[in-house]
Amino acid sequence: MSNRKRSVGELISSLVFFFAGLWLLLEGRDLFVAGQMFKGTIVFLGGALSFIAAFRFQIQRFFTGNDK
Repeated sequence: MSNRKRSVGELISSLVFFFAGLWLLLEGRDLFVAGQMFKGTIVFLGGALSFIAAFRFQIQRFFTGNDK
């Protein structure tokens, strides 16, 4: 996967992961403020994982050592 250019679908999915992650992080914060700790934790964790998934190709490149 690292030796070829990314498709439009991969770029779109990265954008979706990014913005969904941001939205879920903000919703999780609002749930914390509202006193719903368990629900806020689950939503915040989902947002963090989604946000990290937006950078999955860069993370892969970091661990495999490819400079392309």
